[in-house]
Amino acid sequence: MIIKYSDNPFKQVLGITFYNRKNIILFTIISVLAVVQHEFGEIYTFNPVTLPLVPVTILGGALAIFLGFRNNSAYDRWWEARKIWGGIVNASRTFGVMICTFSSTHFSNDSVSEKEIIAWRKELINRHIGWLYALIMHLRKQNHWEDLEKHLPKKEVKQLHKFHNKPTQLLHKQSERLQNAYEESIIEDFRHMELANVIKEFYSLQGMAERIKGTIFPYYYNYFTGVFLWLFVICLPFSLAPEMNWGAIPMSIAISFVFTILEKSGAITEDPFEGRAADTPISTITRNIEIDLLEMIKSDTVPAPIEPKTGRFGVQFLD
Repeated sequence: MIIKYSDNPFKQVLGITFYNRKNIILFTIISVLAVVQHEFGEIYTFNPVTLPLVPVTILGGALAIFLGFRNNSAYDRWWEARKIWGGIVNASRTFGVMICTFSSTHFSNDSVSEKEIIAWRKELINRHIGWLYALIMHLRKQNHWEDLEKHLPKKEVKQLHKFHNKPTQLLHKQSERLQNAYEESIIEDFRHMELANVIKEFYSLQGMAERIKGTIFPYYYNYFTGVFLWLFVICLPFSLAPEMNWGAIPMSIAISFVFTILEKSGAITEDPFEGRAADTPISTITRNIEIDLLEMIKSDTVPAPIEPKTGRFGVQFLD
């Protein structure tokens, strides 16, 4: 997630120009061709290619409607992704507190030692952190196992390799361990049900994230938005040239740039889990949850928060 651009206005302009250089070059070529053939047509008395301004204006209005719908829908997907991970933060903290406070030697009449209960707490907390990192891998379609190996036994990590949906299997394992804890009287019936409800909530939140990841934005909106955009970009300078002459070049470049930036922002925002600078910062959110949970079990290996990264041209963002 981008926090801010550089404080240096020169770097801001340079960065925007650099990342959109191909489109700007195309706009310039089309605009120069339109104006040059119009000017030469007046000099050498041939009929230049020109277009009336009204139809191009109508096309621009239709394009604005498509871009507005797409960007609103894309932002809804991005915002829903952020709410889902906000829910994961809250449910994770609740789960950690319940694991640490619901388990006790009281229910087992001291048949289970305090040491065994502490080990059980650490196991479930670490497996939950492993679930968070497995969910990131699942959503981003990555194979980064290092974070899971820090929190899960090697045998369990090895078993995960054969499963398609790894976070689902980790939640299933958590449910089994809760059942074991109930049978061993580490927790009693009511507390077991409360913890099972939190696992159910994790399943629900994971399913919501998978829904966003697996639901492709309607193809015809993407396709026709692109068709209308480039039709408008090509036609615009041919309609401005008779009205503005050489001034049509910078004006058509500026107008075309505005429309393409709107299209680009929608295309990026509609997929919020890809790990790009503009996406939902799920790695940073997961690290914050990891810190909270490890501090609850008084771990000696609490990592530091993820600091904002600084990209090219001074852009600051969270992963």
